[in-house]
Amino acid sequence: LLPRLVTGAFDPQKTSAVWPSTGNYCRGGAYISALLTCSAVAILPEGMSKERFEWLQRIAGQVIATPGSESNVKEIFDKCRELEHSGADLQIFNQFDELGNPLWHYAVTGPAAEELLVPYMDGGKRFAGFVSSSGSGGTLGAGYYLKRRFARSRLVVAEALQCPTLWLNGFGEHRIEGIGDKHVPWIHDCRETDVVVAVDDEIPMRLLRLFNEEKGRRALVAEGVPAALVGELDLLGISGVGNLVAAIKFARYFELDEDDVVVTVATDSMELYGSRIEELAASR
Repeated sequence: LLPRLVTGAFDPQKTSAVWPSTGNYCRGGAYISALLTCSAVAILPEGMSKERFEWLQRIAGQVIATPGSESNVKEIFDKCRELEHSGADLQIFNQFDELGNPLWHYAVTGPAAEELLVPYMDGGKRFAGFVSSSGSGGTLGAGYYLKRRFARSRLVVAEALQCPTLWLNGFGEHRIEGIGDKHVPWIHDCRETDVVVAVDDEIPMRLLRLFNEEKGRRALVAEGVPAALVGELDLLGISGVGNLVAAIKFARYFELDEDDVVVTVATDSMELYGSRIEELAASR
């Protein structure tokens, strides 16, 4: 949004902002639009969590549910094209091709991660890599920055095994909400990608229950996990857990040890997934 605001290419008082997304992006867009008293249109797949839709219906002026689930991004683009040809006064802010997206993460998220790394880098420790889901390709900008600061580090891109876009050209549906799929965004600089990790979506779904149900939390404490940490595991939503799993797979594959430091991102919390826990408990 910012590049178009400062150049005068977008007038929030007259024009509606359209936010196509599979997750958090349209929430952020709708929220900022509300702060600008700008009309907002949020577009996301109908298979996303109930909490996402409830939140958006309170904030956005219009919410459009497109066919499919997390990996059905093309259907979102189809709806955008339909709106563009409708004659309405609107602009599409597509995270998958907006260069402001990775530039923000390069300039802000990357240096923030570097600052947080400092306390862990004493005693000859090595920064091994930055792990992030593919998503829109925006957060990967932080990895581009860190590779320039730590020359021997790797940029690790995670995706769902059920829809292996970078690995096997993309097909199928998956349940790791918030990471998109079935296409490589224009803003993803593939030359910077060193490793692709496929995460079986069954693992985050099981860990979601382990981390958030009372029995699971008691089991973790019994296994020696500090109770204070267990009490904060709801800070990890489905894609956050997926990133954690990808980081572990990366560390194991390259046989990293206690002198290697890996950074990943807790991209979402359980705030949006309470209904998923209920669905899993009921079905299993």
